[in-house]
Amino acid sequence: MQLKKVTISTLLLALTMAVMLTLAPGTASADNKPEKVTVIYGGSSWLGHYPAWVGMEKGLFKKHGLGVLFQNFYASSGRMGSLIAGDLDVASTGSISAIALMAVGNKSFLAFGTQDSYATVEGIIARDGINSLKDLKGKKIAAPFASSAHVLVLDLLEQAGLDPEKDLTLLNLKVNEMPAAMSSGEIDACAAWTPHFNKLLNMKGNHLLVNDTEFSLYKKYKLGPGPDLLVVRKDFAQKYPNTCKAFVKGYFEAVDMLINKPGECAQVLVKLTNLNMEDQMTVLKDIEWIPGSKQKALMSDPGDFIKGMQKLGNFLTRHGQIDQAPMVKNWVTTDMLP
Repeated sequence: MQLKKVTISTLLLALTMAVMLTLAPGTASADNKPEKVTVIYGGSSWLGHYPAWVGMEKGLFKKHGLGVLFQNFYASSGRMGSLIAGDLDVASTGSISAIALMAVGNKSFLAFGTQDSYATVEGIIARDGINSLKDLKGKKIAAPFASSAHVLVLDLLEQAGLDPEKDLTLLNLKVNEMPAAMSSGEIDACAAWTPHFNKLLNMKGNHLLVNDTEFSLYKKYKLGPGPDLLVVRKDFAQKYPNTCKAFVKGYFEAVDMLINKPGECAQVLVKLTNLNMEDQMTVLKDIEWIPGSKQKALMSDPGDFIKGMQKLGNFLTRHGQIDQAPMVKNWVTTDMLP
């Protein structure tokens, strides 16, 4: 059955329609203590959320006077929808969803950092007998729409000369639903990220077809299909500046711990990812963590990360996923950074 084309813009546009933001005046206390002692964080078992989990489990946020509530989402689109609706305060998101909301003019959030650079932990996993991208012709492939995996699939199919609307069936499926769909034969291939990526690879009859190092912007700019982006609700940042700065301190202390004590971090991360220690350590070895000391240089215009994000916005426009590339720098703040 041929699917109707669904773009990232159409998936996310609905998230902005009912959101009415009232910006509250700042209430920072004179002694720089957090004005609000509980922060609601939007995450998942994806590696980009490791610092928040480690910060919670190792008491790093508590040291700065904060309690952090970790709320799980299967995809960045749902996480960003909750953020702009006021249900989350801070989150890490795949930048695809953030750029799509920027493209429709949503001004209710700000980007303030990027915590990691990764490769080889996201890609397309196929059943036996599919040995090249061209072998996907006539097959069913699944990806979570409005995600980095979705963008990776669109890019790789273009490189292989395949039209996702004519040459195969592209299905919208959550990553946690993919193992069952692969086992039953409902789909022939899927695009996923760790830890589901690792679990799918370990299933009998599955193999890695291609990973995110084949993404066109990665080959040219070392930019993945959906770089991780730290975001904050704009009215929360304005009302609770000390709380935000305390969160950033604890967060990047957790990043430092991931760099210097990965084994100790892995022991608490397995509770989030449900990976065994061996697989968890393998994932950690594939991540380049970016410390707090480097954030301002990356996030300031014209920092390398902001330039890369703009190229990604242009890429999404060219592939018909958003109508017009936003000026990414207009959504960036460095006020929270050390």
